[in-house]
Amino acid sequence: MRPHASSYIRERASSEGSELRRVKDALAARGLSPRKRFGQNFLIREDLCERIVEYAHLHDDDVALEIGPGAGALTPRIARRVRHLIAVEKDLGLVEFLKEDLSEFRNIDIVAADFLEFDLAAAAAAAGAEKLVVVGNIPYNVTTPILERLFDARAVVRSAVLLVQKEYAQRLAAAADTPEYGALTLFARYHSHLEPLMTLKAANFWPKPDVDSMLIRVHLRESPPVDAPEALLFRIIRAAFQMRRKQLANTLAGALGTDRELTESIGRQANLDLRRRGETLTLDDFARLARAADSRGLTGPAD
Repeated sequence: MRPHASSYIRERASSEGSELRRVKDALAARGLSPRKRFGQNFLIREDLCERIVEYAHLHDDDVALEIGPGAGALTPRIARRVRHLIAVEKDLGLVEFLKEDLSEFRNIDIVAADFLEFDLAAAAAAAGAEKLVVVGNIPYNVTTPILERLFDARAVVRSAVLLVQKEYAQRLAAAADTPEYGALTLFARYHSHLEPLMTLKAANFWPKPDVDSMLIRVHLRESPPVDAPEALLFRIIRAAFQMRRKQLANTLAGALGTDRELTESIGRQANLDLRRRGETLTLDDFARLARAADSRGLTGPAD
């Protein structure tokens, strides 16, 4: 007797197939195809689209901003939950498609722009929003610039739910003294609180990327978690991880342009053993070094 597929399996197969067909047919009808240089990998699972939007914790009076709506897998689902949605898309072909396909939605503003050049503060003001909620399936190759853009605009961004490369997400959330821990980890920790939400296999996208993705929630901090001069702090951090196998005594001297005696004095003031390697230090440890260096009037050698 032939076994019957469970309703769950049938529904899942149906949702996978229908979204993939929708995307392929919509693009083909307009002579479009995924563009590798834009890092386009379209999500093709409707159930996962619903979960992603649910994780964004949207409210009726929110103004949301979607980074790279692509073929619109998330866009209508976001729009149904918010007062206004700003969808920023770089691909002009997809902009025209989205304007036509989503014309029934009066609360969506589809903007032809590069998110890295988009003025979030002006957009929030124009929409009458104190803070934006950001959602996006973002290109792997510009993840760090996108995070930097969000961190710079933290005064007008409440949170962001983003699909990023799984290995990248692991670096963001890494613990000290692990291979994934680095300057990127501390940069993200200084500006935000990060929450991993779920892993998405590569097969859930078309074209299929080479790696799995992870959905993360980024809560933008209103103020840094440590007290230290920011530029000096990250000069010390970058030096420590550029030479991560060297002891702090060496990396700190290089970052500050100090001799051995002064470097050791800074270490004592910060109550840190300079025989340690930078990858074993927490953000608070680095902040103590930065404060000690700042108290001596040090900013580092001229670049």
